[in-house]
Amino acid sequence: KIEDSTDKGKLLLGVVEGDIHDIGKNLVKIMFEAAGWDVYDLGNNVKIERFAEEQQKANADIVALSALMTTSMLAMPRIIKLLKVQSPGVKVLVGGAPLSPEIAQRYGADAYAPDAVTAVKVAANLLKDAT
Repeated sequence: KIEDSTDKGKLLLGVVEGDIHDIGKNLVKIMFEAAGWDVYDLGNNVKIERFAEEQQKANADIVALSALMTTSMLAMPRIIKLLKVQSPGVKVLVGGAPLSPEIAQRYGADAYAPDAVTAVKVAANLLKDAT
């Protein structure tokens, strides 16, 4: 059982601009769907502004950002700042090979997950903390 919480939410996820690597994102999507979440998948190489635009439409509880390359992860702080301005209540979860909890915190993310299984647990905890 992935997550036994009855508080399922909405997740908007995508791979940040400049990065086409989406295997990790696809695993995260599968795990969240299996756990009963509504998932809005923006795909890969997602432009910075598109995350905020799609969040306005989806009104997701959590926006998950993925990056596999150090060059593309540099877009994350700008995306997080834009999301927090336009959707103040949204939680941002980041993941990907070059990231760490310390980098996530420095970027302004609400949480970091090292893998897809952990991402579901971390997201559920973010929802609990928000209520």
